[in-house]
Amino acid sequence: MPKWTEYTSKDTLADNDEVMLYDATGKANKRGLMSKFWDYVVDKMSTAVISKLETNNKTIIGAINALNGDKVPKKVLNLSDEASASTILNSVNAGDGCNLLPVWGTIGGLYSGWAWGIVLAGQNNINFIGVENASKKLAAAQYSNGKWVKIL
Repeated sequence: MPKWTEYTSKDTLADNDEVMLYDATGKANKRGLMSKFWDYVVDKMSTAVISKLETNNKTIIGAINALNGDKVPKKVLNLSDEASASTILNSVNAGDGCNLLPVWGTIGGLYSGWAWGIVLAGQNNINFIGVENASKKLAAAQYSNGKWVKIL
């Protein structure tokens, strides 16, 4: 058997390529399919617990999902009519508790111009806080039971 450094190398791997591995139980070198090796790696990424991860889910895939899910959307939603309020309410999942979203608009027609701000949306209501653009004053409102109520 040649030395490891005497084997030729391959730059592009395929699923049906074979790799050499050491079977610790059988104490022997064995052949294995690259596709099986990949399946093993993917399984470990989704099941192996890594305590040093700073997320609630300690698997690699779970941590990536948590990081992607915790981001505030970069797209600002227009909140000027009933349909947009319903869309926001429908985006909240039962287990999430609430969503934090950047918004702009007349906020259900409460503000004559438009306002920019954020909403904290639960399953049954939406709380808006922002700035009314024309007056440059603080604006606050709540949506529940199908209607908007101006607070400020």
